[in-house]
Amino acid sequence: MDRYVHSALGPRDRDRLPPGPLLGRALDYVAREEWRAARAVLDRAAEDPAERRRAQYLLWEVCQVLGEPDPAARALRAALREDPVTTRFSPAPRRRILALAAPGDFQANLPLGALLEAPEIELHTLWLTDPATVLRDPAAAFAGPPPAFDCVFIAIAEDPRHHQALAAADRLAAALDVPVINSGAGIAALSRQGVAERLRGLADAVVPPQALLDRAALEAGPALDWPVIIRPEHSHAGQGLARLDGPAALAAYLRRTEAARCHLAPFVDYRSADGHWRKYRIILVDGEPWPCHLAVHDDWTIWYYNARMELAPWKRAEEARFLGDFAAAFPAPARRALQGIAARIGLDYCGIDCGLLPDGRLVLFEVETGMIVHGWDRPGLYPYKRRAVQAIAGAVERLIDRRIAAWPARTGRACQLAEGGL
Repeated sequence: MDRYVHSALGPRDRDRLPPGPLLGRALDYVAREEWRAARAVLDRAAEDPAERRRAQYLLWEVCQVLGEPDPAARALRAALREDPVTTRFSPAPRRRILALAAPGDFQANLPLGALLEAPEIELHTLWLTDPATVLRDPAAAFAGPPPAFDCVFIAIAEDPRHHQALAAADRLAAALDVPVINSGAGIAALSRQGVAERLRGLADAVVPPQALLDRAALEAGPALDWPVIIRPEHSHAGQGLARLDGPAALAAYLRRTEAARCHLAPFVDYRSADGHWRKYRIILVDGEPWPCHLAVHDDWTIWYYNARMELAPWKRAEEARFLGDFAAAFPAPARRALQGIAARIGLDYCGIDCGLLPDGRLVLFEVETGMIVHGWDRPGLYPYKRRAVQAIAGAVERLIDRRIAAWPARTGRACQLAEGGL
């Protein structure tokens, strides 16, 4: 977690703008995962004009780790009021990327800096703090002269609360006259119901239908084919996720949640013959699948963080085989399903979480653009993972390079952009 938290203030940024004494002390606490101590120092650093903006940005991250979403949101808003652009500098950039992001928590955007760590990549992030204004006037997105960049990457993840920001991202990207990776409209279509509808009838795949019901409909006792899985709207990483086997279980669930609306889907038993559940993460880059990780657990509520892969060498060996030889480890029907998903979704970049049935068909859990991809796992324990992440990053870099190379010569408008105007 420490590498993730101070990713926005990585070594190259700190070399260019060395932290003051308070921020430096906070970063030391972060490195030791002493979050409360880091929070206390950052509160003081945020009062120092010389350290304020970077302290507020780091405070946004630390408060999320501490489970304090409201102070985190306030810190991010304060940082972005000074300048909506954050930058990871490169001394000799080969690729200059402008990522478009929406203010929110860790789940709100693809953490592009975690994926694209190469020193020759300069990454600017423009936070769309006022999407309504950007829709009217794209130039208003920047508080001052824009940085120089070669392409735009729309990094905002799907969420109904982000739909205006995604529309603004498309509007701004069209005005910038550079290649664009991903489409705001395409991302907005990745709701659970939207994906299920778009992929309905897909060969070699089981795509469970999704329903979003308000509390009144749930309390009325909807007719359901039990068992079902339920989760609150906007929830991620298993928050509020449960399996319900009948009306009594639904009533009990509603007594312990305050959610106004919940997603429901049929429960699919995709256990392997050995009784374990396997959840695969695959990244699609320009339609090509790249394995990211495999989690193996003895419970259906499975994520990488609760699978305890570090305790089971046999699990890690299986994951290494999956990452090292995807074609051999992933059955042909499921690979065909991935091709169908890529064609129907139509995005340049997205992630897929899925399982496998005994007959080789794919069971789809989720398609989204915000899944974190990083190479920070301990190399002594996971010696195979860094190479897999580098392969994904390389595929993204090649995609960006192809788009830049194929883009027509810059127009006068793009030249004006480099000088600070649209």
